[in-house]
Amino acid sequence: MRAFFGFTHFPFRKDIEKIFFSRQLEYLKKRCLHFLDTQGIALLTGEVGSGKNTFMRDFLNSLDDNSYKSFYLSQTVRGARCFFRLLSAAMGLVPKFFIEDVTAQVKTELKDLFRKQKLRPILVIDEAQNLSDGVLEEIRLLTNFRMDSKNYFSIFLLGHPVLKARLKLSPYAALKQRLSFSYHLTGLEQDEVKPYLMHRLRLAGRTKPVFTDEAIVLLFNYSKGLPRIIDALAHESLYRAAENKETMIDEKLIEIIIQEWENL
Repeated sequence: MRAFFGFTHFPFRKDIEKIFFSRQLEYLKKRCLHFLDTQGIALLTGEVGSGKNTFMRDFLNSLDDNSYKSFYLSQTVRGARCFFRLLSAAMGLVPKFFIEDVTAQVKTELKDLFRKQKLRPILVIDEAQNLSDGVLEEIRLLTNFRMDSKNYFSIFLLGHPVLKARLKLSPYAALKQRLSFSYHLTGLEQDEVKPYLMHRLRLAGRTKPVFTDEAIVLLFNYSKGLPRIIDALAHESLYRAAENKETMIDEKLIEIIIQEWENL
């Protein structure tokens, strides 16, 4: 496939060097930058494959290393002690064993980052829909921890739509009140799919279109704009087109792949 289309690498792989900024992501980046100034807890939800993690990695990488220090937790944690031990390890510490000790250890590190190293900590908790009630409460209480009567760190909760629905329930009212902002990613709009495909193709070294307009419409309709599904369909169609020595991908090829997927 790479040689046939003249790619420098596979254009729809996960480890891309520059993400495509849809209108949603442009807006979300502005909101996140403002959030870092206001502090607190931010909730970012979206369907599987909507690009939450890709956006967050790019956003964190864009921040000034001399101003911010980020910590990313992606493991499912069920208990408070496990949560603080994982966070302690992410901070490069040797986690204390008892909950009181490891909690104090984390808070001391947060304080030292701000006061001594002049850095603003950012905590990113992925798959937050899997967190237990106890851990969610600890996250809320963590925002009570203040330095100089002000909160100098930010928490991003990333999760599936079920997390947003969960926080609407009365037991989570206190946590919901701590949210500085909430945003739900829905994926690309139909008119963004073609620029998205061309963006990925250009990163792989190709400037000429590969997908017909009809194929792009079908890609959008099936994927509902979710980048992960678009990527999977695009990669498979490129492979088959190269095997058949076809330089353009039309809706017929996309239909064949979709039908095969649906019959799995």
